[in-house]
Amino acid sequence: MKILSIVFWLLILSKQATVVPYEKYFKCSCINAMRQLDCLTAYCDWDADSSSCTNKPCSEFSQSDCQILPDPFNCIYNYTTNKCENFTKCSDYSFNIDKLSLCYELINCEADLASIDSSGTLECKDRTVKAFRSADNCGLVLYRNCFWYQTPDGTQCVQNTQQQICESKLINKCSDYITNESCNSFACYWSDFNICTEITCSILQQDNCFMYSSVDLKSVKLCQWTGNACVDLDVSTLTQTQCLTATDFTYGWNTDTQRCEICEPPDISSSSYIILLETIILVILIN
Repeated sequence: MKILSIVFWLLILSKQATVVPYEKYFKCSCINAMRQLDCLTAYCDWDADSSSCTNKPCSEFSQSDCQILPDPFNCIYNYTTNKCENFTKCSDYSFNIDKLSLCYELINCEADLASIDSSGTLECKDRTVKAFRSADNCGLVLYRNCFWYQTPDGTQCVQNTQQQICESKLINKCSDYITNESCNSFACYWSDFNICTEITCSILQQDNCFMYSSVDLKSVKLCQWTGNACVDLDVSTLTQTQCLTATDFTYGWNTDTQRCEICEPPDISSSSYIILLETIILVILIN
């Protein structure tokens, strides 16, 4: 019986859920492809002389494509010029306070809330926390925009519905959100028992069975629809054709190891990372 128990637990441990840090999520691009077969022509250019795959220039992408490109393409959509352009640096961009969310559409930027001028314009700046949403001072966040910004001191910006202000609060789990309005919809849901509860893959419907965030917005857990249920994604089970799309452009196929592995900057002296780009980019919107 003891041996059977050990085998049982080994089987459970062998099925690993896929948790990805924010800074590693959605980071595959054309430069990871080292063969012409892997170089997706809709988004990449193949140089026969150097046998290398490179990202197409930003100017060649439409608005819809530009807005869903992985960060390594270094492209952002400029709403003023209505063009897809090369990203420069966060501080080069400014928006009206009502459109501060556009700072977060840039690459690793956040709204610089201390820069708001008399006209209501603010600048963007580098993110202060490696998280999907970040702010360095909850007191400067407007109440209507106060939704789950992570701060450098480990607290989170949460609406105080009684005082109608944005305040910082230490959040360790979903139940720390005490109202339906404050319940973090990236990581939690408001249950029938009137408690803010952690999301799991198993509760997601097929249309939403992709990923969900940790409560601190610093990592994501990937999910996969199997049969008639949403389950934790075990990346070790993915085939070459599934690898890229099932992981939201986070993992690619390594032909040396025959495994689905997280995308890293390619080592030009090695064929270690050969990423298959063979399908259109998934539309992933994190508001």
